[in-house]
Amino acid sequence: KQWYQRRVAITAGEMVEELILAGADIVKVGIGPGSVCTTRKKTGVGYPQLSAVLECADAAHGLGGHIVADGGCTCPGDVAKAFGAGADFVMLGGMFAGHDEGSGEIIEKDGE
Repeated sequence: KQWYQRRVAITAGEMVEELILAGADIVKVGIGPGSVCTTRKKTGVGYPQLSAVLECADAAHGLGGHIVADGGCTCPGDVAKAFGAGADFVMLGGMFAGHDEGSGEIIEKDGE
């Protein structure tokens, strides 16, 4: 099996099935829900994250695959909803950013 990473945004169960049948182990689900994503604002394109996770998890699990809910989590309840909808993993970059435990430099602008 060749290992490579290709970033593709998925919101349809049919596409998840195609990717898993083609050899993908895990599929990233979501278009526009992330905290820094401007896709919905700039293009008007996106899909509600909970709906996408529900549909894609069903398709992936039926074929023995897994999904990652990509973005949209702003509080612990959002993480619970993602797992409840069937996500195997959840991306939480925005929830960890800016905390003392997160690596990186704190930048202040105008005293904030």
